[in-house]
Amino acid sequence: MHSHIQHWRPSKLAIGATILAVAFAMLAWQAPKAEAAQTPAAFESCLLDEINASRAAAGVGSLAMATDLTSGVRAWSQWMSNNEFRHMTTAERDPILPPGTVSYGENIAAWGGNGDIHCSLIHNALMNSDGHRANILRDKYTFVAIGAYSDGSSWWVTQVFFKNTSYTPSSGPPPPVCNGKFCDDDGSPFESDIEKIAAAGITLGCNPPNNNKFCPTGIVTRGAMAAFLARALNLPTGKSIDFTDDNGSVFEADIEKLAAAGITLGCNPPANDRFCPGRVVTREAMAAFLSRALNLPTGKSIDFVDDNNSIFESDIEKLAAAGITLGCNPPANNRFCPTAPVTRQTMAAFLARALRLS
Repeated sequence: MHSHIQHWRPSKLAIGATILAVAFAMLAWQAPKAEAAQTPAAFESCLLDEINASRAAAGVGSLAMATDLTSGVRAWSQWMSNNEFRHMTTAERDPILPPGTVSYGENIAAWGGNGDIHCSLIHNALMNSDGHRANILRDKYTFVAIGAYSDGSSWWVTQVFFKNTSYTPSSGPPPPVCNGKFCDDDGSPFESDIEKIAAAGITLGCNPPNNNKFCPTGIVTRGAMAAFLARALNLPTGKSIDFTDDNGSVFEADIEKLAAAGITLGCNPPANDRFCPGRVVTREAMAAFLSRALNLPTGKSIDFVDDNNSIFESDIEKLAAAGITLGCNPPANNRFCPTAPVTRQTMAAFLARALRLS
């Protein structure tokens, strides 16, 4: 199956599954920047982690990276950047795939507006499209070749999924030595909080089945946030709102628990029949979720200078009064940064403080 996704400047998303249909949708937010510049290899590794996390959540086996095919698919991503956005022809793809390949699927993506984004934005967009999600979660595939290329203002991505019983990828580098449970949070200012939520069973990691990485700078979506809160609060299953857009989401059960507990009403008032699982969670929205989840009282708090126009100002103040947030601009900490996206590491800090984890 061929599928493609393209995010045009400034914030337009086109999705198509070429076998069945083509659909268009608009994203209402700009792609936030990642916290550090990324190499193509790091971006590809990040995408593999996202793919295998989604497959694990769906009960499907993980894919191995076809490392010796990377140069071929990366070259195709670069070709698209310089020429046109399209799938490879059979003549272009066959020299890349190893002999004996019995089935394959291809996703392509281009994300413009910010050259330095986190890979989860592309992955979440792919997972919100039927054709792309089918390729990512198809259980018959055993390998994936991922090629990423940045032209300075956009990321271009090619993913080729395939099954081949006679193929063995070339050996990669030895596994990293980890300081603590995870290998990629060393040096993070929130490392201790990450270790605390791991010890409490709130997170297992971001790269099953190894789960030796946490992906600290990954952006938290509303679906992932539901999973964090459902585990953190040990929420039971109950009668909840039947959202129309979470069927097929790997976080559907967690979303339903959140709704049953009254922590979320939906994302499209007044109808509120949608949850928007793939939408990025902002710091102000997270304040509202935690305020409701913990039933926080009003109290004397920090008077942030940048939340006066936020519809979640009261929730932000409750969070500060409870000591769950200090601010976003140390050492002054007179700002909360309401519209900044929540990363996995800051989510860990919010939860560790809220639950008083030690």
